[in-house]
Amino acid sequence: MELQCIKDNLETEQVLQAKPTQVTVEAEAALPGGLREEARVYYADAAAHVHSGELTGGRITAEGRVVFHALYAQGDMRHVAALETAADFTQALPLKEENASAAAAAVRPRAQVQYVSAKAFNGRLLLRAVILLSAEASLPRTVSYIRDLSENKDIQKEMQVFSLQRKVGEGEGQTLLKEEVELSDVLQVKETLYATAQATPEDIFGGADGRATVTGNVMLEAYHTSLMPGRPLIYTRHSLPFEQTVNLTGALGSHMAANTSVRDVAVLSQDNGDGGKIMRAEVQLFTEISAVENTETEVIRDAFTTCGETLDLTRQHVVFRSGTVNEQTAESGKAALVLPEGSPRVKTVLLGFARPVLLKAEQKAGKLHTEGILEATVIYMTDDSDVPVSVSVEEPFRMAFATDAGPDNALQLSVSQVECGAITGDRVEMKYILHLHVFGVTKTQTDVTVAVAAGEAKPIEKGVALYFVQPGDTLWDIARHYRMAVQEICRMNPDVQMAPAPGTPVITYRR
Repeated sequence: MELQCIKDNLETEQVLQAKPTQVTVEAEAALPGGLREEARVYYADAAAHVHSGELTGGRITAEGRVVFHALYAQGDMRHVAALETAADFTQALPLKEENASAAAAAVRPRAQVQYVSAKAFNGRLLLRAVILLSAEASLPRTVSYIRDLSENKDIQKEMQVFSLQRKVGEGEGQTLLKEEVELSDVLQVKETLYATAQATPEDIFGGADGRATVTGNVMLEAYHTSLMPGRPLIYTRHSLPFEQTVNLTGALGSHMAANTSVRDVAVLSQDNGDGGKIMRAEVQLFTEISAVENTETEVIRDAFTTCGETLDLTRQHVVFRSGTVNEQTAESGKAALVLPEGSPRVKTVLLGFARPVLLKAEQKAGKLHTEGILEATVIYMTDDSDVPVSVSVEEPFRMAFATDAGPDNALQLSVSQVECGAITGDRVEMKYILHLHVFGVTKTQTDVTVAVAAGEAKPIEKGVALYFVQPGDTLWDIARHYRMAVQEICRMNPDVQMAPAPGTPVITYRR
């Protein structure tokens, strides 16, 4: 028997994931007042960004920066000011699996702030953040395999089709979004302290020039001091549309995904000449775009002969990328915060902040059920003082999101649009929007044939046989055992399905 193998190359990617790793980043900054002046911290926040990552051996090394913001008072506790400082970090993340490849890899590290603290000491502000780092690396991989065997009436083949995905283009870019916003006279803004921002991509489209454009919105929340009686601190929210074009290296592919993050925010309010205020905002956006190509490949899964030879197939296990996950969704939440015993009683809530820490995530009935801790801070006024009070509590949360996240997907939670109001003197209701960002890749595992060898087969006894189907049998298994064509068995057993039930009688005939 003449045996001719048709060979091909499978172009795909090997995706390596790092173990999530916590790292502590510390910074300090000098306060502008005297060393002996009393200082009080009302709230501290931080944003973490990873600007580079490198795969070396069995680990991914990530480098980034944490930007801290703090609301504090020094000397006169009625006057709240803001301070900004930053600290760089470098951290190695071990891989979940071994890596023996020396190929150049595309590395995607990510960071999420889990905890922030600040303390005033001897005229300095000591800040500390705990961030969770995660990362994945994609390595190009080529697998040589046997796609098919030449047509031969003595060879029976079973084929399989699987889908795979390959990155064909990528790009990144930064842009500075500048906006001017009129602040209402009613707010009586005295000074703008600082702002936070969150970017949400909404649409992405590519052009014939090899560039891709992302459009979306930035939700900016700015915090101000005010001259309003009883409200020394206020906040405003602003929606800023953005459009960013990125040059891609490679092709546009059949599908593109974008991730836009805020790297820095700068705000300043000035008199507009009519007794009001105008706020100038600059938001630095960083966008990553990846373009992928989806393909289907048909390969030979099994083969045997109906003549006096047998085929020995050598199979190789392959793990490849079959999909991309980049989904954002949000749900509204509400919590009744009980202030710690001994806290001053609430009269008016000024500001509310919340930071989610994810503890558990489980996929059930088409939804992702999450559990965690909400680190909530409330700044409020009391009846008997004109000095703001700050209280922090931890509140458990449970939230279900309509998304189909896999066990290997990375999850990031964030909070926006926090609204607080006093229920009683020791209880505050906090309403918020909880955002979930799911990203990662979908992996598929299969075996491909890399070699076929022919050998002498044991003879099959001729004649009619009655075979009773065993659990797990298919018609292919039966045909292979008796070295018959599946079509021949189907012709002799027209009522038998391709996956017959155990115990089903099947007639075979070997000439």
